Amino acid sequence: MSKIEIESAFVEAWTRNTDEHPAWGMKTAEPHSRKNESGGYDTIGRTFRTVKVSRDSGIDLTRFRKGDRVTISGREVTETREHEGKKFYDLVVWADRVESVGRGGTVDRGSQPVSQTNDAWSSPMPVVGSFDAEAPF
Repeated sequence: MSKIEIESAFVEAWTRNTDEHPAWGMKTAEPHSRKNESGGYDTIGRTFRTVKVSRDSGIDLTRFRKGDRVTISGREVTETREHEGKKFYDLVVWADRVESVGRGGTVDRGSQPVSQTNDAWSSPMPVVGSFDAEAPF
């Protein structure tokens, strides 16, 4: 088990049949990008995780919807499960903190865009010189 801090991941559908996830768990995907020749970013891979919280944590994961961008901190473990004689391994983050960063390509800083593309999987490109003066950082 190890401590982990995920700066940006997207909430995924809980299963292929339903987007809604329970209050104690949600699926996420963290995109990995590389700068391309035209100056934009291409997604070259993703890390998929299941985020879980304990009942007494006070964190309600139902407030997050598919496509929301979140930051997560907690401890990461690999959980094993068996189905029809096969073993499956799942990266699980037992979260101490889950916070909304925004939806898709925006950040909750006055909805300032962080990406010049409509692709929700693209890595954010820095926005220079246009930050909200009331932001705490």
